[in-house]
Amino acid sequence: MKKGVFFMLVGLAVFILMLPMEQASAQVRKIRFWSDQSEPWQQETIKGMVSDFESKNPDVKVEVEYIAFKDRHAKLMAALAGGDVPEVALLASPYATSLPALGVLAPLDDLMAELGGPNSFYGVALSLASYQGRYYSLPYSTIPVVLWYRKDLLQKAGLKPPETWDDLYKAAKILTDQGAKKYYGLGIPFGRGEWTDEAFRMIALWPAEGKVIDEKDQVVFNSPEAVRALNFYKSLYPFTPPGSETWGYTETMNSFVSGSAAMALYYGRTLKNLSQYSPDLLPHVGVIIPPKDKIQATSNPPQSVGVYKGSKYPELGKKFIKFFLTSEHYVKFLWSTPGHNLPVLKSQAAAWRKNELLQKYPEIVDVMLKANEPGVGFSPTKEPGLPHASIYWQAIRGSLVIPDVIQRVTLKNEDPKKALEWGEKELKRIISETKLR
Repeated sequence: MKKGVFFMLVGLAVFILMLPMEQASAQVRKIRFWSDQSEPWQQETIKGMVSDFESKNPDVKVEVEYIAFKDRHAKLMAALAGGDVPEVALLASPYATSLPALGVLAPLDDLMAELGGPNSFYGVALSLASYQGRYYSLPYSTIPVVLWYRKDLLQKAGLKPPETWDDLYKAAKILTDQGAKKYYGLGIPFGRGEWTDEAFRMIALWPAEGKVIDEKDQVVFNSPEAVRALNFYKSLYPFTPPGSETWGYTETMNSFVSGSAAMALYYGRTLKNLSQYSPDLLPHVGVIIPPKDKIQATSNPPQSVGVYKGSKYPELGKKFIKFFLTSEHYVKFLWSTPGHNLPVLKSQAAAWRKNELLQKYPEIVDVMLKANEPGVGFSPTKEPGLPHASIYWQAIRGSLVIPDVIQRVTLKNEDPKKALEWGEKELKRIISETKLR
């Protein structure tokens, strides 16, 4: 009897001792964070930010999942279909414009107010943040595209940085001849992918004052301006390195970093990659806003962060975003790829410029910051002259109709007017089948 009482008391004591531990464990809530920024140095920065957030919020566990660019769309569609969305996700510009119309993002008006309101942000950064008068995402950076060029090779050829289409064509041809297959004049993509769509529009279609869709979401791709743009883009193909008909993002950047292209159109992450893989080239590198035809324009899409409404803990997702944008880790995150991510919060701009690499090449930074000025940098989902972004851009870009048109003209030598007729018909069909409103 005494033994029975003894073991009963021991069991009760163990139960009481374990109870607080079990309750504490049960109180820890897990939120998920999807990031398409997945370079090793970016992951290291995110790891530090998450660790700091968890130490300040011991009842929250953050699970980070890194998603490759090419897998983003399929991953998201599967998550939405299965009702298994994360609390927080980094959103490329097509998603920031299309997802609010689907009703899957939580409004962030309260978080915007906590951060000081719209005046706390640079204006261009907020171009995609609102939908029907409410904020459904917040920008964390803008990422301008510039034309990178080798100052030494242009000087050797007696050339200045190109300012117009004619200048660019002339420089690309002369540099290709000068390179004698050791290097080529220009790195731009002709592959069947989203980057070809974006590159074509910023260096050819937009400068010619062409558009894909208008302010009423009507397709206006088949136009004299687009014919002119296609002919110009095709004319540059002979001056690109071999294989450009298969290029996407990485191959275009690598063409310049490796020295196989004397000029290349790409984002600011080229600076980081040059410093890491080709530091000897950096003193000979310059950048400009892409050359103009009728107008000058470039791509400078805001990169956003949002909270999925159907997630388990959306309020914790907002708390994590506020920590991301206001803690010391925000600038460190921008520094993880110096020059690629420009600050969007005015309060963080001075701290951002203190990065060693940015301080060493201020002339490159100044050109990139110019893309933040009104009328220079535009989002691929909000083309020049339009009052708002189109909610259909993710469907348009995902269809790959625009790169298909480019390949038909460039690789198959199809008449631009015929290719545009086909492309416009396809885009109209895609928009009619995309039910967002």
